Amino acid sequence: MTGDYGCMDNWLWAGMLMVIALPLSANASVRCGASLVDIGDWPVEVEESCGEPDYIATYPSATIPGVGVVEEVEHWYYNRGPRHFMRRLEFRNGKLQREDTLGYGFSGDSPGPCAPSAIGEGTSEFEVYVRCGEPLSSRVEWSSLAGPGSYHRAGVVQGLVPVQEWLYEFGRNQFRRVVVLKNGRVVRLEREDKPR
Repeated sequence: MTGDYGCMDNWLWAGMLMVIALPLSANASVRCGASLVDIGDWPVEVEESCGEPDYIATYPSATIPGVGVVEEVEHWYYNRGPRHFMRRLEFRNGKLQREDTLGYGFSGDSPGPCAPSAIGEGTSEFEVYVRCGEPLSSRVEWSSLAGPGSYHRAGVVQGLVPVQEWLYEFGRNQFRRVVVLKNGRVVRLEREDKPR
């Protein structure tokens, strides 16, 4: 008899863990000061509650072969100073999708100098932009998210993620650097020779 109850307890615990692990539902809310915005809200509704973002990054997130980009992602960054965490709101297809909390914010116009040593793995695209400004040049490459066989579903390219590459000049006596960003964060810096 006790074995049956033990099995039921295990199922109960497994069910509770599954509920906890579920992603945010469409009714989940994000706090903006004294206001709340909901996952699925329009950008204008979010801006009315949260204010104008400090930085917006837009790039493609899905393509159809022969057609081109069919979905874009927007990252809105909010910097409320060194006593608060920076926040990133992600929009897909004109809907608020998720919120990420980043490291502490900064005061003034910049979080610090523009130098390769100051741009480490995990640095947000917002911090790179504020430190170093517009890159000399930029491009988007597509990288495989999963293994073979995950690329197509109803003609939409699946399993590919956009990887941004930003080229920067760090002084006459230094090599140029390519800042490689995936999902809005630096994944690596690559050295680039200057043209002759």
